[in-house]
Amino acid sequence: MDKKSLRQIIVSSAAYSLSSIIGPLLLFGVPAYFLDRFLDTKPIIMLAAVFIAFITSNILLFKKVIKINQMVSSYIPVEDEDKKDLDTSAKNN
Repeated sequence: MDKKSLRQIIVSSAAYSLSSIIGPLLLFGVPAYFLDRFLDTKPIIMLAAVFIAFITSNILLFKKVIKINQMVSSYIPVEDEDKKDLDTSAKNN
């Protein structure tokens, strides 16, 4: 893997991580803020929205980490000795 493609993966991962944290907070937080003001239930709806945004962010990041791991593992070649070890362990099981 060359440095340019590695840098591109890192930068795109950082951008996605940032947007997957800020996006749900804005998506759930802004309406929750106005609902809290309108219904006069100041912290309750906002706290629920932050909790939902936290769960959503973790799900999005978890999915992205799985995809990045798959991309990186496809770039890393398996050495011949490792292949032989994997083949023998698969045959033994």
